[in-house]
Amino acid sequence: MARILIYGTDESVSRKLALALRREGYAVECRDVPQALPAPIAEPTLVVLDARLKWSVCRPLFHEIQTAGYPVLFLTADQEMMSHLRALYRGPSDVLMLPLSPKVALVKAQMLLRHMEPMRELTVVESERVAVLDGERVELTAQEFALLLALMENPDMPISREQLLRKAWGYQSIGETRTVDVHVQRLRKKLGVERIETVYKCGYRLKMA
Repeated sequence: MARILIYGTDESVSRKLALALRREGYAVECRDVPQALPAPIAEPTLVVLDARLKWSVCRPLFHEIQTAGYPVLFLTADQEMMSHLRALYRGPSDVLMLPLSPKVALVKAQMLLRHMEPMRELTVVESERVAVLDGERVELTAQEFALLLALMENPDMPISREQLLRKAWGYQSIGETRTVDVHVQRLRKKLGVERIETVYKCGYRLKMA
């Protein structure tokens, strides 16, 4: 599971962002500045850094992030700062404009983390209704397995919630799309957050490699 560290100036923004990311299965920690980075762990780590922080305060932290090589998602309300922030960090980075859009934040976080996540081999055994990750069986419910098969029909391609409803369970009402979100969250817990990517204004994409 990927870890996301949030260093912000606005507690309400940090809470809102943390809630959206935790719903997707990420381990999120809101930290004070100039609190140092926690000890390195095996899981990929993304740092969300509010660009409104005073440079004199966050400089030591910034140097730690640079040394660790973690990807950085900058927060700013100043459109003119975007190009400066992208040039500031020598490593993977992006800029999230305020006011906060949790959906946009999620997509940007996924993009920064996607090349850091070790991808395990995924196969399915249809006769036994199980997924297999690197040779280890993962038990799935009937609905979870049907959803996974629907996603696997077009791996690495976006598929809408409405399409998933029809393909997985034969639903016709688009009012049931929340069902897809709930079962995607459950699949992520079993297969890994990195496996199923949220596609902004579309639906989901199953990553196979």
